Amino acid sequence: MIGHMGKMLPTNGNWIPESRRFPQDVLGDMLEGLCRDMPNLSPMECQALDALQVRCMAKLANRQPESNPLPPVPKKSRRQVEKKAPQQQQEEREEHCIYDVDDSEMVSNRIYIPRLRATWKLRHFDIVMPAFVIKQGLLNKHFHWEILNKIMETPDAEGQAEFQKFVDEVVTKLTTFENVTN
Repeated sequence: MIGHMGKMLPTNGNWIPESRRFPQDVLGDMLEGLCRDMPNLSPMECQALDALQVRCMAKLANRQPESNPLPPVPKKSRRQVEKKAPQQQQEEREEHCIYDVDDSEMVSNRIYIPRLRATWKLRHFDIVMPAFVIKQGLLNKHFHWEILNKIMETPDAEGQAEFQKFVDEVVTKLTTFENVTN
């Protein structure tokens, strides 16, 4: 088998002939060595070894690849360029400390609702309400899934109107309850 190393020819890059012959060379050398190392083999046993070699070589010939092709050229990555939406102008909003404002004064409060469901997206709503509702956190007690589903699954303008209507109803209930208890 060492003699075969000298016979290697340059390849065209598709396959290496030596690697294709390797299994046949190993099998042939093994069976020849078996016949030589066992002088007490009968002629029938030598013929059986020859037949075994022929069968094994036929099986190996059927299993040999035509070539070892080069791996395919990697595809160029197609990065999808995200289309950036034109950045909206930052709104000029006056911000004040809520505790410096009179309780009865109407203030605009931006309420953010996170993506709590898979179909939702982060949204914010600018809601007008009396300052005491924000100071005392009264609105939080009245939120429920029904109103959240209603405002989050509608377009922005409709959601804003529905949310404002809900807040107005809550404020009305709170102020009428306050007036009844006083």
